[in-house]
Amino acid sequence: IKKEKMKKWYVYGKKADFQELGEKLSLDPVLVRILRNRDLTTEEEMRNFLEGEEIPSPLFLPDSIRFLNRLERAMKEGEKVRIVGDYDVDGVCASTILAKALSLFFSKEQLSVVIPHRILDGYGINEQIIEEAKAEGISLLITCDNGISAFSAMEKAKSYGMDVLLTDHHDLRRDEDGKKRIPEAFAVVNPKREGSKYPNEEICGAMVCYLLMKMLLEKRQKGLDLLEELACFAGIATVCDVMPLQKENRVIVKYCLTHLQKTQNIGMQALLKQCHILPEQEISSYTLGFQIGPCINAGGRLESAMLALSLFLEEDEGKAEEKAAHLLVLNEERKEMTKKGVDEAKALAEQEGDVPLLFLVLPDLHESLAGIVAGRIREAYYRPCFILTNGEDGSCKASGRSIPGYPMAERLEEQKELLLRFGGHPMAAGFSVARENVSMLKKALLQNAKLQAEDLEEKVWIDVVLPFSYLKEDFVRSLSRLEPFGRGNEKPAFAQKNVLLKDYKIVGKNKNAIKLYLEDEQGIRVEGVLFEDGEKFLNKKSSRNRFNLLYYPKIQVYNNIKQLQVVVSEYFWKED
Repeated sequence: IKKEKMKKWYVYGKKADFQELGEKLSLDPVLVRILRNRDLTTEEEMRNFLEGEEIPSPLFLPDSIRFLNRLERAMKEGEKVRIVGDYDVDGVCASTILAKALSLFFSKEQLSVVIPHRILDGYGINEQIIEEAKAEGISLLITCDNGISAFSAMEKAKSYGMDVLLTDHHDLRRDEDGKKRIPEAFAVVNPKREGSKYPNEEICGAMVCYLLMKMLLEKRQKGLDLLEELACFAGIATVCDVMPLQKENRVIVKYCLTHLQKTQNIGMQALLKQCHILPEQEISSYTLGFQIGPCINAGGRLESAMLALSLFLEEDEGKAEEKAAHLLVLNEERKEMTKKGVDEAKALAEQEGDVPLLFLVLPDLHESLAGIVAGRIREAYYRPCFILTNGEDGSCKASGRSIPGYPMAERLEEQKELLLRFGGHPMAAGFSVARENVSMLKKALLQNAKLQAEDLEEKVWIDVVLPFSYLKEDFVRSLSRLEPFGRGNEKPAFAQKNVLLKDYKIVGKNKNAIKLYLEDEQGIRVEGVLFEDGEKFLNKKSSRNRFNLLYYPKIQVYNNIKQLQVVVSEYFWKED
């Protein structure tokens, strides 16, 4: 596999009357074109996008009434309730939402939270957790961000007369006839269930819990001031679980970005402080996904996800500071380990032939980092990637990250007789496999990848070919109306052809940024910045000085002086 693969550039060609829609919406036609490129077609859809849609009623979620009724019965009868979460950001946020809301109705003795240990317990609710709950006199279990594949655990709970309220958002397993299977729980709240009336399947586990707790608090008219805090946790999870930033996902993330720094949650305040995110600082979905999220995740990866959970449930400021500082230290450690794993995986990938997917065994990699490494390798080679590590029990555990065109969980389902367990989404999945079946599994997955050559060419989509002369301050500032950016609402990509590089300067303490002095064919000059290794840039440049580039404009303010700058994301040199 060659590392430097040429990406194909395409310009969106979606049609609409951009001028007319722009007048109706009081919006620059270029912004209308971007909205059309995000598959919004009507004036109404675009207006909803700009002004914020209504979050659908929780009543549309399947079994939401059953969920609520059973919960209220538990309150009335003083039952012992246990929340069972998951060890990633979505699971921790979902557990926090449930724990914060339910602590208004249950005492500390009645309510407990368990998040399985990533390595010792593995993913999701299992029979051991059921046994422990029975021994402790728990009569009601609530899962969040897990449970939809836990058939044997649900059967065990039922045999003990224990009710389970299952909340999840993962894909459902199918039986031999292709029908979706549902575990035997008292209530199964998952927007992906057949017959679900909830209009958007693509919401995260924390969002499911937020909707249910919103319904509970509004019905009981109690703790309504808590909803702001809970919405922020749903917003963080939505970004970190890479949900499409459209519809209510966009609404909840936007809400989170405007309210997070004013949060009343003492643990979150401490974490923001540790990450040097100041109260007056403007934050973006990048802040959630690349600063806050990795710290929350670090606990579950290297020690226990209960660390982050206990931080968010902490009432003492001093203890919260200590816990947040500990998560930060773990995250730094995680970064070092990840870098080493990525380097090893790249060395293995370079030895593979021209394969449609990468199936790499890194026996010594900490298994909690397999997903991150798989993601980095997928980015570097634009191939679906599975990273396998050695489990404790003679098995291998794997995490995978995919590309469009390779529905990962579906492809694993086709090989289920070779697997001990598996689950996930089209874009990310995991499994366990007996070591003696590893090579057979690799062969089967490669043979059944069903990927064509064009699926393996990374496509870069350009919103508009936009001359530098268009970059007036009002226009550049108006782009913020399209935020927050993320999956499903990608940051707009503008292109300019045949740009002259007048001069450049390699800057940054690691020489990993280049200041560019650019001039287009009309003679308009702008300053640019490119984040790339300086040496790599010079090697590619050679003696050439004209290139095509993809960029995003921004207004820099330094010492009260405003300056237009374009951030270059992709480029290729023109032959002289």
